[in-house]
Amino acid sequence: MSWSIAPGQGVGELRLGMSREAVEELPAMGRAQHVYRGSGGRQMEYRGLGLPICEYRDGALMRIVASRHVAGVRIDGMDVFASDPLALVKALETRFGAVTLCQEQLCFRAAGLILGGFYEPHDHRFFRPDIEYHDERSVTLYQPGTCAGSCDVSEALSFL
Repeated sequence: MSWSIAPGQGVGELRLGMSREAVEELPAMGRAQHVYRGSGGRQMEYRGLGLPICEYRDGALMRIVASRHVAGVRIDGMDVFASDPLALVKALETRFGAVTLCQEQLCFRAAGLILGGFYEPHDHRFFRPDIEYHDERSVTLYQPGTCAGSCDVSEALSFL
């Protein structure tokens, strides 16, 4: 299955703003295996490692998280998890502009896109899938204006 990221819109057939019922009706998604309820009307649904995590607020899909176990996650034709992490970040920075370090994740606010586990800010280096075993990379697409991080106090970076 292909999970193409459309910034500000969705991932694959998942569209930001969809209801839980509409997500369940998608053939690739089905019913959630685990549902976690949080504060402020937030709810997260897990369907297994190979499918994106869906987070809702007030019944509308507001965040889509894909771990490296979700095959076929692409943006602008690049496979997010198979591409060289630095090359991916450079391409995203070229397209979307400023990247900030927000809670140790790379945030492209203009695209509503977060890369987790791709960059190690303490060592100033990118994850090396060819030699590193511990791989917790993820990509998050969120509805504009709903970033849960402390982006207002984040550190601006550039890899160009």
